[in-house]
Amino acid sequence: MKFSLIIPAKNEKANLASNLPRWQAAKKKWQLEMIVADGASTDGSIELAKKYADQVVVKTKKERETIGEGRNRGAAVATGELFIFLDAGVVVPDITKFLTLISQVFGDTKIIAGTGRVEIEPRLATAADKLVHNVSNLIIRTFIALGWGGGKGEFQIVRSAFFRKIGGYNEKLPVAEDNDLMRRLAKLGRLHFFNELVVYDDPRRYRKLGYPKVVSLWILNQLWVWLFKRSFSRSWDRIGPSAPR
Repeated sequence: MKFSLIIPAKNEKANLASNLPRWQAAKKKWQLEMIVADGASTDGSIELAKKYADQVVVKTKKERETIGEGRNRGAAVATGELFIFLDAGVVVPDITKFLTLISQVFGDTKIIAGTGRVEIEPRLATAADKLVHNVSNLIIRTFIALGWGGGKGEFQIVRSAFFRKIGGYNEKLPVAEDNDLMRRLAKLGRLHFFNELVVYDDPRRYRKLGYPKVVSLWILNQLWVWLFKRSFSRSWDRIGPSAPR
């Protein structure tokens, strides 16, 4: 089974420098291609990514793009049977376990997409981090069990054939494109929640905006997409260049 790891990034040099070499090492054991969909970085991310990734697809249009456009741009050149979408700041603590479990679960051809637990790295996590992410993970797991679909864009796995069948991410949605994708996929086949797998999200956004604002925007954007087919937020704020973690 061939995996395509697709990482959207813009000015994420520090995170890419930390994460890409770990995935490069995994290629010795797994059939894995790495694709970085860069949003026209100016911090040296592009040059660094080219040292490790199989392909670096750089945004050429002048207008600001949505995260869905970035992910779709990476998927357009991917050749794997499974697309693994991870944000640049997301850390997979045990790559061998990660790919082994994905291979086992997706051996069932009825499963077309999945996700797992998204948390903050324990050494950085606050009580608020643990509370919000545990509740978020429980909600997504429940939605998947009910057949509704759900999942945060920080970590999503999709069979390439079904990703292309539904046209990928909705590029018109600046936010909530992740749950929208999984809800559309849930209409075509089974989704799986990997309770055994955890990835660690970059805490920058939560630290800058605070959880009251983040959670409020999560709820409003999901409701707007459900009710009006568009997101409440008109853009997704950039947090700034990454820093070593």
